[in-house]
Parts: sequence; C-alpha cells; structure tokens
Amino acid sequence: MKNGGGGKLAYSLAFTLAEVLITLGIIGIVAAMTMPTLIHKNEERVTITKVKKFYSVMNQALLMAIKDNGYVDEWNLNAELDENGDMQDSLLANYLKPYLKISKDCASENNCIASVNYKLLDGSDWGNYGVSKRYYKMILADGSYLWTRDSGSGKCNISDGGYPNTCGIIWFDVNGKKPPNAVGKDTFVFLVLKNSIVPSRGDNCKLNSTGWGCAAYILQHGDMKYLNK
Repeated sequence: MKNGGGGKLAYSLAFTLAEVLITLGIIGIVAAMTMPTLIHKNEERVTITKVKKFYSVMNQALLMAIKDNGYVDEWNLNAELDENGDMQDSLLANYLKPYLKISKDCASENNCIASVNYKLLDGSDWGNYGVSKRYYKMILADGSYLWTRDSGSGKCNISDGGYPNTCGIIWFDVNGKKPPNAVGKDTFVFLVLKNSIVPSRGDNCKLNSTGWGCAAYILQHGDMKYLNK
C-alpha cells in the first residue's frame, strides 16, 4: 500500500503464493487431461502423411520399373527356393528397390527388421515377419519397414485384397520397430497390380476386424477415425 498524491491510498495488486500454486495446479490438471489426446492426434497426422507419401513413392517407383522392364505381369514372379528348400520371394523386390531410398537391404535375412509378433486391428496375433524367409525385407531411409511377397504363381492371377489379378503384396510399417506393430495402426497393406500399386481394400477397417483395408480408408478419407469408433 502506498500513499499517493492528494493523500489517497493506492493499492498494489498481486497474487498470493497460494493463488499462484492453485492456478499452476489447475493448469497442470488440464494439461494432463489434454496432452494424451494431442499426442495421439499428432501421431495420427504423422501416420496419415507417411501412408500418403509411401503410396505416391511406390507408384513412382513402379512406373519407373515398368518403363525399364515392361508391365509387372511380364516379370515372371516365380517364387524361388533357397539352399534349404525354403521359399523366397525376391523377384518383385528386386525390380522395385533400384528406385527406392533404402537404408538396409535385408533380403530374406532373419531379425533384420524387428522380430515382433504383429497384430491385427482387433488385437489378435497375426505373425512375425522378421523371422520368416518368405518375405523380402528392407529398411527405408526414414527408418520405416517394407517387406514384399510375390504372387507365388509367376503370374498376376491371384485374388487378394479385393483385387482379382494381383502380382504381389507389400507391407509398410510407418515407424519400424516402434510399437504398436499392428495392421491398421502403424502397418498397412498394398497390392501390386500389372501397372499400379493400390491399397488393400475391403470392409475390414474396424476395431473388431483385421484392419487390412485401412490404407484404403486413409487414402479415401484422410483420417483415422476408425480407431475411435
């Protein structure tokens, strides 16, 4: 309190320590309630961006491969056997990888990508791609995982992912070894056709289903609202 001109008292307003602590406590509570939601939304935006970029990059790579080698159904994608008689699908990857930015070419090597049990969107166990020689595996320059499997017939005549004439399958894990390693959350499936790469489709991008069609959902809707239904 100060005695100002004219004899009037002027009061200096200030918060007490108790009021400051209460205010900080309220701010902390609000932050604790909102931060998980904000983090989740940011992770979704990052995932959506990566799926869209991957879709574009892979189609560009395929177009360049087609320009140099003809359409995919001319590539003779017969599965090969290694010295132990295990099936290895490498031909599709060998055509695509010259046009990709790869940090590590794992081929069929075990445990090059994380040896984890991938799950479906409904939470059920699916499989450990990291320990299977069936898939050709790569780590891309941004740390994401890519693995492929050929059609197995040598021709583009296998029905898969909602398409009648597929030449192969591509899996994409946007954040590599980081969790959740689940289809529809951070792992997405694409099909290789004779002249394009398309997202696996189907009415299964739901929390109580497989999630195989979630790449198609993201590319169509630009969101991941299916995770909140």
